[in-house]
Amino acid sequence: MIELRDITKTFSSRQENLLALNAVDLSIDTGEAFGVIGESGAGKSTLLRMVNMLERPDSGTVKVDQTDLTTLSKKELRQEQKQIGMVFQQFNLLNNLTVADNVKLPLTLHDYADPLTLDDVLAFVGLSDKKHSYPQELSGGQKQRVGIARALITRPKLLLCDEPTSALDQNTTEEVVAVLKKAHQEFKMTIVVVTHELPVVKSLCNRAALMEAGEIRQIVKINRSSSEKTIKPYLDRAREVLADD
Repeated sequence: MIELRDITKTFSSRQENLLALNAVDLSIDTGEAFGVIGESGAGKSTLLRMVNMLERPDSGTVKVDQTDLTTLSKKELRQEQKQIGMVFQQFNLLNNLTVADNVKLPLTLHDYADPLTLDDVLAFVGLSDKKHSYPQELSGGQKQRVGIARALITRPKLLLCDEPTSALDQNTTEEVVAVLKKAHQEFKMTIVVVTHELPVVKSLCNRAALMEAGEIRQIVKINRSSSEKTIKPYLDRAREVLADD
């Protein structure tokens, strides 16, 4: 479904030229949950942004379902981007809009053939009771679930997640990962997750690219336990860590 071939990207400033991606090749299968991991500055977020052309490569090709996005006109590219949802690290919610209006925002910008209903998508992410709340009234985990609902309401075939849990604590991270895993299973979409958090990739993904200095060093197949990990409340986790022998 996703094919990146010989992707190179350099960012230039007055002080220096930074080679962010160096001749990167990557293939991701349709319906796969794929991780891109590496330390800060490895190039993983730049790589992710190539997939929906938020960043354009200096050279190379980006194909989604056999369509080379680098060759499209602006109008054609917008049509392709409608099929790609994105979840951001800092949520990217509009504080003057309610949860309902934030989630419905993509539907006000473009026409979609078969979007989810607002009530269905809020129920899916567990926020039915927050429909009329504002972002400042929500916890970090709730804000991220609003961001996921906004990405899902259009029924995208591809969901890109850029450090979706890095602003969250451990327990909230597990809750958000559980929502993403459920979305992958129920909607049969392809998910690409960029993160430096190894447990997130271990729990969610089938394969992962290990990045360093703008290059993919290795593609690894992830061995996941067949048993699902129970998400425990924070205080229960604290008691286990602090009180147990």
